[in-house]
Parts: sequence; structure tokens; C-alpha cells
Amino acid sequence: MSARQGIPPSQRGYTLPELLIGMALSLLVIAAATSAYGNSQQTWKAMAAADAVHANARVALRNIREQALMAGAAYLTSANHMDGLFMVELSPSELAGHAALAGVNGAKNNESITLGHWRALSSYDCQGNSGSTHTSVRNDYKINANKELSCKDLNPSNSTYQALAEGVEDFQLLYAEVNPQTQTIQWKTANQVSDMRQVSAIEVCLRIASLSTVHNTHPSSQLKGCHGEALPSDGRLRRTFKRVTALRNRDGLKP
Repeated sequence: MSARQGIPPSQRGYTLPELLIGMALSLLVIAAATSAYGNSQQTWKAMAAADAVHANARVALRNIREQALMAGAAYLTSANHMDGLFMVELSPSELAGHAALAGVNGAKNNESITLGHWRALSSYDCQGNSGSTHTSVRNDYKINANKELSCKDLNPSNSTYQALAEGVEDFQLLYAEVNPQTQTIQWKTANQVSDMRQVSAIEVCLRIASLSTVHNTHPSSQLKGCHGEALPSDGRLRRTFKRVTALRNRDGLKP
């Protein structure tokens, strides 16, 4: 009878093979937990990057849409009639010399759109300022050198461009021009439009990238940029957003 056989089971230790097997299993558990933690960190980082990209797109597109809906719109103004009666009239739809819609077609840093409306309709510009004394507000949008979509009211002499959204790699615009003669509507770039007064809608395209890299992110071949180009594969999460906004003051335009 060996000495180990005489020891009660509750007081026996582990043999060397048992210890090695236990250590190996513990290392496997630790490795699996570490891998799961790393994957969850990458997943969280990708979700945070996607949320930031969509948040920037929402801010930029909502701002442009709000200004586009007011572009060139008329407002109610009081007028005294000759017999002393109080009357309400519609203002002119656009300010002479300051078109409600203008655009520049060109490279990424040159592409821009200007949307104008009467200050009496809304005194706020694209930055939320309302201190201007001009009769109209003319908001101009373009990308700056820091890949930010920026805007300012062109009327005040001291106005400066301020960023609305970051990570904007491309900003492209198309204009739906109505041709009454041919009874058609064609989507054109700014330099192709013959008469901005005949534009009934605009299409805004934004290609936005995350500021941080997400190394397990690879662009899908089905996702394209504003020009149909393949998205870069540098670890950043990218999305392309397109929105069409009808110009309310041009509802009467029909092909």
C-alpha cells in the first residue's frame, strides 16, 4: 500500500499532469476572453465611428434642407389701401440682384451652393446668427481645407465661414432644371444650368469619412462615392449620403 493511497481523498493534492492540463485550460480561457474583449472593442469603435459619420451627415443635410425650403419664398407684408383699409400682400419672391439660388461647379474645394431668403421670413442664417440688418440672408456652403462643410451669410461684410460638419471628403450638387419647351426636367451641374430660376429641386451628395481609423473595416464594393468612384481602403469608415430637396417657391414650374 503506497503512502498516497493511505491519504484521504479530501486531503490529496494534484498530480503534475493534472496541473499542466489545468494551466492549459486556463490559458485557453484567458486567450478566448482577450480575443472577445479585443473584438468587442473593435466593434464598439466601428459603431462609434458610424454614429459620428451619420451625425455629421444629419447636421449638414438638415441645415441645407431648411435653407433650401426658404430659398426665394415670399412672405406676408402689410399694405395700406387708398381707401384706408388694411390689406395684406405677398412680398416679391426674390430680391433683385440677389438670386435665391446660385451655385459653383468645380473641384471639391470649389463646389458651392448659395441659398437666399428674405430676412423678414427668417432672420437666422445657416450658423444660427440673426444680427444682420440686410433685407435678405444669403447662405453659402462649401468644403474648407480641413474637410469640413462650412457656411456663412454672404451679405454681412464681417461674416466668416464656420464649420457645420467634419470629415466631409466630397460635396457635390445637381440641379433639376425645368425646360418648358421640351417639357422635360434634367439634372445638371451648376455650370450646365442655363437659368437658375427654372430649377425646381437640388440634389446634395456628401461623402463623409470617420476621423479615426477602424482597422477591421473594409469598404463594400457596392458602396460608391458621389461620382460612382470606389471608396478608399485606409481603415476609415465612409458613407455617401444623397438627398433631394424640392424648392417650394418653384412649385409652379412645370415641364
